[in-house]
Amino acid sequence: MKYLSLLLTLLLLTSCADKTAKAQSKFLIGGKSHYSIEKSIERIATNLEKKNYTIVSIFDHEKEALKLKKMLYPTKTVNIYNSKIATKMISCNPSISMEFPIRVSLYNKIDGTTYYSFTDPEYWSLKHNVKDSECLKLIILIKQDLEEATALLNEKKQ
Repeated sequence: MKYLSLLLTLLLLTSCADKTAKAQSKFLIGGKSHYSIEKSIERIATNLEKKNYTIVSIFDHEKEALKLKKMLYPTKTVNIYNSKIATKMISCNPSISMEFPIRVSLYNKIDGTTYYSFTDPEYWSLKHNVKDSECLKLIILIKQDLEEATALLNEKKQ
């Protein structure tokens, strides 16, 4: 009986994990980078600075885990802000302020490959019930800006 309950629990967990991964993919945009985490951050920052975004901070999750004597693969969250866009968005719906600064995750997997992900800004319109046409246009603009910046990570190293 003990083994049966263990087997059922294991099946349930693998089933949930699969469903969770599929659910997240609807709200996340991501991909593989051909660069290290640091070089990826540099390429994203350079592109977004041309569009008046600034890197507000970079949070190093691996460093924090080491303080707890725990191991994580290199993982950083880059916090990006554009005050003009954020101010307009927050004026449409103050709850959207929780989406700013915009966060982009960069992380390595066991083989050392770097990946990136960020929440699809179009999801914000659902999450915060944004209906204003100007704010919806800004959401599309933010998505385009993030996709253009992260597309640079897919370019082969020269």
